[in-house]
Amino acid sequence: MKDTPPPRHQITCESDGKTHKGTYWVAGKILTVATGGGGKSKQVGTMEPQELAKQLLLELVKAGKA
Repeated sequence: MKDTPPPRHQITCESDGKTHKGTYWVAGKILTVATGGGGKSKQVGTMEPQELAKQLLLELVKAGKA
């Protein structure tokens, strides 16, 4: 049996007048955001996945990884 990878979704956020892009996916209860400079994961709770992805992308931007 072959495991199918979870679908990837594009995400953007604005910071300091610049638009930053990333990709996110949900595997089980874990949401992962990836950019060209790094990635970040967090368990999905009550927040909508797209909103959580934007939050994580903004954290990556602030850390200089997006």
